[in-house]
Amino acid sequence: MAAPAITSVIVEDPESDDTTITVQGSGFGEKSQAAPVLFDQVDSSYENGTLNESYQTLTDGAKVPTTGQGQPSIWSAASSGAWGSFPPEITSQYPPRHNNSGKHYLMLGHNSTVGNPVAYGGNSGWETPVDNTQLYVSWWFRPKYAPQWYWRLAPVNLTGQFQEGETLNVGGLTKATFIGVDEEGQINLVFDGKPPRTAVLLGVEILGESSGATSTFPETFVGSGGPGYETPGSQKYIRIWEDPRGKEGIRFSWTQMHQTVGSVVNWSTAPVNGGEWNHLELEMDTQKGWVRLSVNARELTSFSIDPSLDYRGKWSPTVALMGLNGKVGRLQESYLDDIYIDNTLQRVMLGNAPTIDQVTLYENQRPVKWSDNQIELKLYQGAIENLDAAYLYVFDSSGLTNSEGHPLCMECKLPPEKIELIVD
Repeated sequence: MAAPAITSVIVEDPESDDTTITVQGSGFGEKSQAAPVLFDQVDSSYENGTLNESYQTLTDGAKVPTTGQGQPSIWSAASSGAWGSFPPEITSQYPPRHNNSGKHYLMLGHNSTVGNPVAYGGNSGWETPVDNTQLYVSWWFRPKYAPQWYWRLAPVNLTGQFQEGETLNVGGLTKATFIGVDEEGQINLVFDGKPPRTAVLLGVEILGESSGATSTFPETFVGSGGPGYETPGSQKYIRIWEDPRGKEGIRFSWTQMHQTVGSVVNWSTAPVNGGEWNHLELEMDTQKGWVRLSVNARELTSFSIDPSLDYRGKWSPTVALMGLNGKVGRLQESYLDDIYIDNTLQRVMLGNAPTIDQVTLYENQRPVKWSDNQIELKLYQGAIENLDAAYLYVFDSSGLTNSEGHPLCMECKLPPEKIELIVD
């Protein structure tokens, strides 16, 4: 299949807050609904193209409402605070992803999530359409500490008191940052990178370089009797389910270290950076049998899945949870913003480079009209600061895109409409 081709890009009212862009070309494919299922910017969120104002009145610190609790909301489910989870919040106090973002989600602790988008599954979140075989999910995720290097240790032979944020020298073998002590009295730390094999860490001294405090690295794994250490384990960024019980059909998880679906385990570590906004993307086609994941505009991995896993005649894959779902990060802080969900891989991106392989940042756009040769969309600038150096990319239903981006034409105008001339 040939990738989409763009022949012209027309920008109307570039100085307004409601800028329209018309993209002309070929190979875009037909799209039954131009708008995505959900584009949740928190400040303003669009469900199937319609603005949902549920969150506009929520102030900083408000708990995320859910339709499962009988509240107007974008999500039908969220972690409640029971069983070691933490309810997500709306926040405007933490550094935003870009200058035009006023609100985003705050997820505290090791288990804080939202899930089951109302736009795709009704008030229950599970009333999905029957047999949609594609799913595209894009979201921005900012963990305070890199989940893949977050550990908990029991204090052993502790002397002195570690200082929050100080560097820890772990046996002269590696460095870490002291996060704090959680409610169970465990030391929480994040390694500066991939630590050495656990076997060489057992029993070494941990020295706080500022405080001079010391502790001994535990020699047993937590739960095996006596004080122990706890590795990052499996920290899920997203779960995709069909069956509300998670037993039949597609059951997919993406963790910091691997991805699982059916009997497939794909070992691929997501390079998520602590203290930074990371762009995560998931593309899934259950009919053709494949999944592709990207992080920060670069393909991370792709792998095959068994098409027979898809439960025919009842559900479609949907977001069962998104955020951070694990056991270790008791003092973690995570943030989510600009969540984009659609039942097709077709989309339009605004990128910061003239070719797709050079792009390091791109933003999902919001289409309002779509045909095989013309797309009309509302500009979403996001974190792209210079529109004069921005380029558009159109993705078709196979996930193919134009390799060379088309620049925005800030001064161009649409050609005049044809007029009928009658000559006697």
